Amino acid sequence: MSDTADFSKMPTRALLVGTYIEASAKGEAQSLLEELAPSAGNAGRQERKALIHQTKSRWLQTLSSMDHEDDDPGTTWNADARKREPDRMSARQAWRAIQAGLPKNAIISSDIGNNCAIGNAYPTFDEGRKYLAPGLFGPCGYGFPVIIGAKIGNPDIPCVGFAGDGAFGISMSEMSSIGRDEYPGITMVVFRNYQWGAEKRNSILWFDNNFVGTELDPHLSYAKVAEGCGLKGVTVKTQAELTEALRASCEAQKKRVTTFIEVILNQELGEPFRRDAMKKPTVVAGIRREDMRPQQVA
Repeated sequence: MSDTADFSKMPTRALLVGTYIEASAKGEAQSLLEELAPSAGNAGRQERKALIHQTKSRWLQTLSSMDHEDDDPGTTWNADARKREPDRMSARQAWRAIQAGLPKNAIISSDIGNNCAIGNAYPTFDEGRKYLAPGLFGPCGYGFPVIIGAKIGNPDIPCVGFAGDGAFGISMSEMSSIGRDEYPGITMVVFRNYQWGAEKRNSILWFDNNFVGTELDPHLSYAKVAEGCGLKGVTVKTQAELTEALRASCEAQKKRVTTFIEVILNQELGEPFRRDAMKKPTVVAGIRREDMRPQQVA
């Protein structure tokens, strides 16, 4: 195609210039619909609706029956976590409590991380533009600043952010700024399991139940940090406490109150993000444990 081609004479439905496509998605969709007969799509419509309803119902029943995470063969981390902390909620139990307390019209944001990945299956929406998520880009710390922006743009809608304690630590500095008078109130839910869960799950899976560099400070309390910043901090340990705290915090947003809900969880871990992207390391040289002892210096 020459540089002097007259593109104005080409069809406007889809103007291709090299690898560029210039078109209005909304306009093109409307023009396509105008060319369809009024009865288009009627064949099998009721059967499709019934299938969708049945599929959704089965999925909701499956979710309601799932309390815990499975271990891979040869690993025991999740079973050990349940024995070690029998009184703590699992992530799935927490998300069911969140479902019960989350307003229907809420906008939510989800960070990356294991507990948020588990939670992606739970919220449902009656309207579009309600779910802000980082997708596969992996921007750790996404959930907190994004929900602040969502609330500024939608001051009359309850806005709730979700993050694991590892990811939240990346952007927690904003706790020191959002208490200013001109800022609206938000709710931020921090899942506190004292670990970088996604990284730990990868290590456990590919290094035979071993892990390193994934532990977080058990003495830190984000609820207390929130109070130190002049905000409201709440620590919850049961499903009932979580549901009530979430409802109360969304109501408090009407009075410009920001609430941080610190949810104490056990250390169960869900599926790794990309099980298909890695494989167990191949041993190329035998190393004995004795070889790892420090050498005596003469």
